[in-house]
Amino acid sequence: MQYFAYSIFSYIMKIMNTAAFGLQYIISSASRERCMSNLKKFRVPSLNRTGKPSATAAVLIPLCNVNERISLLYTVRATNLRSDSGNISFPGGKTDKSESPIETALRETKEEIGLSPKRVEIWGCGEAVPGRKNKIMISPVIGFIRDLQESDLCVNRNEVSEAFAAPLDMLCDSNNQFYTQFKNGYILPVFVINEFKIWGVTAYMTHVFLSCLLPKDVYKNNWMRNKIIVK
Repeated sequence: MQYFAYSIFSYIMKIMNTAAFGLQYIISSASRERCMSNLKKFRVPSLNRTGKPSATAAVLIPLCNVNERISLLYTVRATNLRSDSGNISFPGGKTDKSESPIETALRETKEEIGLSPKRVEIWGCGEAVPGRKNKIMISPVIGFIRDLQESDLCVNRNEVSEAFAAPLDMLCDSNNQFYTQFKNGYILPVFVINEFKIWGVTAYMTHVFLSCLLPKDVYKNNWMRNKIIVK
């Protein structure tokens, strides 16, 4: 009887978790409003340095459904780039004069992977996050792309070697969650999805977004349990 009760409980939890990753749940107005409300309340930890960098940038955090699976779209930076070559990032770049973060994110996304701004339903912006070595502030822009197809993308090989979609259920799987500690003492999450290792500010933004979008019993934030070395 006790095993039967446990089995029923596990079955119910599986159904609830499946529903949490469902398209209609994720993109419902209530889910969207809750996510953006949580994001606006989220405060980026201070780096304990005087002043903020003057340079600004913006990235698109592209929530999308691919083959009926809710996912986040990432890019792998081209190996010929001077900085962060081969690293995984969200599409984005430096802000041009008089641009808003949304305008920057959409322009850079179009330039990097060919995704039309018309395909992106903008949810809003989060607080800017300091980039590597605290040299730039990066604004995350949340956008949803419905029924993303390969034909929607045209990757600019000068900037991006490839683009891939990471399903939310895989990002939320504790077996794919790790942490790394840098020489300066900072600890950040790492997500390993198949052959892709998501780390640095991209992993931090992923963590923040999942924390704001999903209930705590779905995104359990277990990445501090397993350490991984990032090279």
